[in-house]
Amino acid sequence: MKKNMFIILIISLLFVSCQGNILDETASVTIIDALNREIRLNSYPKRIVIAGRQTPMLANFAYLFSSASDKLIAVENRSQSVDQFLELIDKDFENKLVLEKFAGVEQIAPLEPDLVILKTSMQEEVGDLLEEIGIKVVYVSFESIEEIYRDFRILGSVFNEQEQAEIVIEYYQSVVDEIQARIIGTEKELKVILIKANKSDNGITFSVPSQNWLQSSMIQDLNASPVWIEASPGGGWNEVNVEQIFNWAPELLMVINYKGAAPEIVQELMDNQLWQTFFDDSDSIIVPFAYDFISWDQPDPRWILGYVWMAHRIYPGQVNADFAQGVVQDFYKELYGISDLTIENQIFAKIENYFE
Repeated sequence: MKKNMFIILIISLLFVSCQGNILDETASVTIIDALNREIRLNSYPKRIVIAGRQTPMLANFAYLFSSASDKLIAVENRSQSVDQFLELIDKDFENKLVLEKFAGVEQIAPLEPDLVILKTSMQEEVGDLLEEIGIKVVYVSFESIEEIYRDFRILGSVFNEQEQAEIVIEYYQSVVDEIQARIIGTEKELKVILIKANKSDNGITFSVPSQNWLQSSMIQDLNASPVWIEASPGGGWNEVNVEQIFNWAPELLMVINYKGAAPEIVQELMDNQLWQTFFDDSDSIIVPFAYDFISWDQPDPRWILGYVWMAHRIYPGQVNADFAQGVVQDFYKELYGISDLTIENQIFAKIENYFE
């Protein structure tokens, strides 16, 4: 089943590599961005800068296009640990300029970019100032699955690889369809909670995502019950206490930490007497959320891996570890062109414990 799932993708990739770009790189182009603005360029941009919030995730999306390595000249450093990944997929990355965090016009303008890619939330802070001095800006959002598909098409127009955008979107949808086919007919809605856990001198604090965020919608799409939804109607991450978590009585707790410390935090909670009592008195299971170079729950290309991993944790009988790990293998090999040996040594070495 899994091999069949990717046969169209592989054929399409071969077709595109033979055909090349349909449009001339020197042709004028109009791009409709995430703010529904028309950005007119005299030719396709060859000097592109990615800056602002969530830069690592935007860069990861950009590198799903083959020309990104040649066209990206600078990326702002807002890394969780993503620089290691970019170095893995772009052998020339060390020659690219890494902008300081919170880079403004004074850092970006001297690079003379043809285009700057920013999140929509960066318009007032950086984008408007860049456009005032004549630098073109394209905005993306990448917050929901629908926006991810839309914004990937925007990037397809930026890199003049519209066919590749459709291939990747088709890949994502084929994985979602396969998961849905596997879990169809399941009767019980597992009570699930996603908690972001951060350690400080005062202990561990917990927060849950907004009900309209990607993390929440993926749980709902998997026909599980996100028990925190009513307590997190909007905004960003909403802090909750231990008593509230216990009152929700989740059957599955998935712990997120954006510094890669989720396994250690889970072990600390399991060793804590208060939490031990909770686990002894319930059927709850607690697991760290999958993380390689970055946590898989975020609006990053790896959201699809997070989707599959959650499906494995919620429906281990229908979505077993072998299938889930196979999707990881195909994802990095087919979409990023990473060799099997490198995937084994650089990626599976980081994630194998998340499938135990």
